[in-house]
Amino acid sequence: MACVMFMAGGLYWTASVGLLTVSALTAYPVMVMLGMAFSLLVFGAANWSIRQSVAASTPDTPATLSLVGAAHTYDPVTGLPRQRLFLSLLTQAVGRAQREGRQAAILVIELEHFTAETDAYAMLNRNLMYRVQAARVKSALRTVDVVARLTESRFAVLLEQVMTPDEVLAIAKKMQRTIAQPVTLDCHELFLSSRIGISLSGQDGVDAPALIEAAVHALERAQAQGGTLGGIAGAQDMSAADSASTIAA
Repeated sequence: MACVMFMAGGLYWTASVGLLTVSALTAYPVMVMLGMAFSLLVFGAANWSIRQSVAASTPDTPATLSLVGAAHTYDPVTGLPRQRLFLSLLTQAVGRAQREGRQAAILVIELEHFTAETDAYAMLNRNLMYRVQAARVKSALRTVDVVARLTESRFAVLLEQVMTPDEVLAIAKKMQRTIAQPVTLDCHELFLSSRIGISLSGQDGVDAPALIEAAVHALERAQAQGGTLGGIAGAQDMSAADSASTIAA
């Protein structure tokens, strides 16, 4: 670019000298203005080219793409998969279950009733509470199972290699006992309760979206009936009192 500027300047001064020999008084001011305009044009084109190169290269760097992908794939508060990744994992699990003659189960968990010594303290520590509960639920499961965060207070668990509905129901009750344990933060005890909706592959749906929808509907039915578990035999009729005795056991 410096070379272009030098050549342009040389042409300009050559033309200026030639015109000055003809009419120095009239040609010189015009050539000065033309030279300034030409220089500004060349400088602007060079600056635009640099900006375009930077803009074109920045979005395609591996580090940038990795950060963007992680932000859309994992929840920043809990580190758990988000719904899109969970759907993909569930689709793969349903396929494996069909090939192996097994069932996969979905637990949709709604965390409810923040309670603490002061409600304001519980609200301020909402994200920390979710992070702790997510870690607890994950640690209580097998390595083949998956926990995901669907919304702020709603989580999902994918259970692979389950044999019977009773096995799923036992895991759901274990989840409720885990969630009901108090979380101590700065000498404050925080408590959560939960409702869980359950769906089984083959019985409640044959694809990932249908299974999640069935589990959500089971959760909503349990909530409407005052229960805490719903979706499979022995769960949907479980009242709040029955659930409380199960958690205390």
